[in-house]
Amino acid sequence: MLTSFCILVAHFEIVKYNEVMIKIIISFLYLSANAYALDLPQVNLSETLQEQKQGNEFLQIIWNTDTVVADIETQVYLKALGHELSTYSEDPSKHVDFLMLNDNSINAFAGPYGYIGVHTGMLLSSEEEAELAGVLSHELSHITQNHLSRFSEKTDKQTYIMVAGMLAAALVDNSNASQAIAASTVAGTAQQNINFTREHEWEADRIGTNMLSKSGFDPSGMAHFFEKLQDDVNAQEFLRSHPLSINRISDAMQRSSRLTGNYREDSFEYQTIKAKLYYHLHKRIKLEKKQDLTLYMQAYDAFEGQKYTLAEDYVKQLLTLNQSAPSHILAGRIYSKLGQLETAQQYFLPVLKNEAGVYYAAKAYMDNQQTQQGILLLRRHLKQNSGTYLSHKLLSSLYVDVGSLDRAHIHNAKALVTQGKLEQAIERYERAKTTTRSQDLFDIISVEIERLEKRINLYKELS
Repeated sequence: MLTSFCILVAHFEIVKYNEVMIKIIISFLYLSANAYALDLPQVNLSETLQEQKQGNEFLQIIWNTDTVVADIETQVYLKALGHELSTYSEDPSKHVDFLMLNDNSINAFAGPYGYIGVHTGMLLSSEEEAELAGVLSHELSHITQNHLSRFSEKTDKQTYIMVAGMLAAALVDNSNASQAIAASTVAGTAQQNINFTREHEWEADRIGTNMLSKSGFDPSGMAHFFEKLQDDVNAQEFLRSHPLSINRISDAMQRSSRLTGNYREDSFEYQTIKAKLYYHLHKRIKLEKKQDLTLYMQAYDAFEGQKYTLAEDYVKQLLTLNQSAPSHILAGRIYSKLGQLETAQQYFLPVLKNEAGVYYAAKAYMDNQQTQQGILLLRRHLKQNSGTYLSHKLLSSLYVDVGSLDRAHIHNAKALVTQGKLEQAIERYERAKTTTRSQDLFDIISVEIERLEKRINLYKELS
């Protein structure tokens, strides 16, 4: 099962974006050696203020790449799967969060303060949900075992040199020179720390395998994924910088073979998200073996083409076979576009515990001129849950629609906080203060600004 994916070693690649945009591709280092048994060390499983600061900075970098997948069903699914797996980790209280990045390379990473990212290329290359769960379990093990902080303590000055080299690469206009600086800096630091990183990878393999098994997934999923990577032409560049040892693959297979049970089948959420990613990448539907998945994608294709009556025909057939959350959400979206709001909301009703269901139900209200209903629905959800960037942005738009600009600014601020952009969030809160006529709301905004300023000042003290 379990993956040998990547303790964080950021690799910066320069590409054009409006002729000067820097795209930061996060890649991670596999450093392997001969198989051997590891006695897992006792580690401090609590986050420090320094880790929170680094995580906040890292989060901003990720969002600034403009690669975070802007599909709420994908975001909600990945977060739900990751958090479920974390309940079986060595430390379920550890802060973790999950991001899907629109990048065709086969990759995944664990960053500071528990931020875990998965590239769409990795998801598309997986053949079953256990493989994706295996990747996440391995990355979670890097987090719970404090591999990043242990790596930093071990490398000390070398890590600083590595980061400085990558920053230099990001500032060079010539992309070839930039990549050369980044590659040589990462490679040099990696070589100096091969034994330490090797230990982390084996440790994450063992812990992650147990986590995967406890969660009900087939623990051999990740080991099979390792094997497949070696023959995947799209993974050759990845494997050159993240070498896999035959011994590690063999060890993962042997370990997972000792674990038996009735394992979970692929969820319909996993199947539909993967199918939609393929659809948007190749601009066509992939031939599916399962009838319900085929019907879902036929309905989705018609919906994307604004052929809503045809989409309705397909979704009716789908619902006779499949009553899962993706089916209900798609049906609700289709009936909303047909102007049948009551029918749409009937389909959304069973999935209102799912943030994606709430999101599209609120959007259906807005699209059918019942914005206030959408506000009530989405605001109630966000009072009880932290919410994604997309949900806060939608609620901001809903408030704009009814002329409540102060609350629109507030949720724009909250959306910025989810991206780690605290100073920009304060600016939005200040704009909310200048537009509100409610003293109570003014006071609430002031408290939020004070809280963020205190957090920023604490981070600055660490610099």
